[in-house]
Amino acid sequence: MLCQHCKQREANVQFTKIVNGEMVKFYLCDQCAKNAPEVSFVFSPGIIPDFLQSLFNFTTNAQALKEESCPQCGRRLSEITQAGKLGCSGCYDKFQSELEPILRKIHGGGRHVGKIPARKGAAIREKVEIEKLKEKLQELIREEEFEAAAVVRDQIRELEQKLGG
Repeated sequence: MLCQHCKQREANVQFTKIVNGEMVKFYLCDQCAKNAPEVSFVFSPGIIPDFLQSLFNFTTNAQALKEESCPQCGRRLSEITQAGKLGCSGCYDKFQSELEPILRKIHGGGRHVGKIPARKGAAIREKVEIEKLKEKLQELIREEEFEAAAVVRDQIRELEQKLGG
């Protein structure tokens, strides 16, 4: 497919834009895409590290990142954030305060639950579901969403009856 802008080179970049409430797809070559304000950010050299840094909400300064390192493997927090991998188990202990919000965002919680066995899985899954619903119930009560809380309460009772009898 040819570039929709210059109509000379092969289109390598596709992006979607909302125009007057409708989605419109554009197909551009690399050169035209670099000059297009809508997609020029993609070709910035620091876009990936900047994106990851904003995604994980790191607010520490660069000097502090360079100074902190794991006592076991010597890996620095800046290296971990760039690679997206920890060096060893000691990194979890050393950088716990920095990693905890990231892991919560990625995994949806701070506690590892593990796999559920296939044979006894139904009962275990129902217990886990009851625990999740109880947490949701407490949250709804705190937010004073009493009608939604009543629905969740009924779901909990139904699951408990199913599990108990």
